[in-house]
Amino acid sequence: MDENTFERESHVIAQLSNLLSRHIVPLFANRCSGKPQLVGSSVLVSSGTSSYLISAAHVFDEIRAGHELFFYIEPKTIRKLSGNLWLTKTPPGKDRKSDRLDVGVLKLQGRALPPYPKVQKYSLPVSAFMANALPREGKQYLLVGFPESKNRANPAARALASEPCSFRNVSAPVSTYSKIGVTPQSHIVLSFDVKHTVGPSREDRAFPNPSGMSGSPIWLLYDENGSNDPSQTPVVGIAIEHHKGERAIVATDSDIALRLINETV
Repeated sequence: MDENTFERESHVIAQLSNLLSRHIVPLFANRCSGKPQLVGSSVLVSSGTSSYLISAAHVFDEIRAGHELFFYIEPKTIRKLSGNLWLTKTPPGKDRKSDRLDVGVLKLQGRALPPYPKVQKYSLPVSAFMANALPREGKQYLLVGFPESKNRANPAARALASEPCSFRNVSAPVSTYSKIGVTPQSHIVLSFDVKHTVGPSREDRAFPNPSGMSGSPIWLLYDENGSNDPSQTPVVGIAIEHHKGERAIVATDSDIALRLINETV
């Protein structure tokens, strides 16, 4: 993308980041300190009459480990995660770190289903997911999520302030995919230097520690070979890893999340 195009879109993308955050839900667990601790981000999705949370599988593994996860549906009201859970499989005899896909889908059940207007959280239609948006080159991506360092808890007041963060960039070189052990067919690898990232308004800035952003959606902003309607920007991946050494964020292609949703039908 040339410099002029980047500048023209900056204002639109800044507004878009705020709109997209309405679909992203921070997930919490109560720890020994008594304060809610953010363990990951998720995207709220609807398909027909069903509602889902999509995140990284290692975030949902907290449930399997016996930890209670929840999110806020009103300023002082939580909803504990309940429903049927589908996760990508770990290789036989291995743990989640060996799962290179690392995606999970929770079909929400019970009471208090979305939307949650009091906290401005709304489901994204599953049609907004685009699988296999290849090639990775010639495209610009936006990551929006909730880093742990931007959460401020006040247990006495039963209040929690969560601040979303976003940055945009292009795909890392193919050589970076090889070093990390993934391919462009199954993953999206974004160049990510925590000390120098591009915000939605193109400002160069240091980014907060991305811990807590696992499960955040990756949105396709620009495709030189396709249409670019900012109001219809699709989700093309789910963030799963931060590789500090390679200065990269790794996301699994949306195809995997869509397959897991199909398994719930």
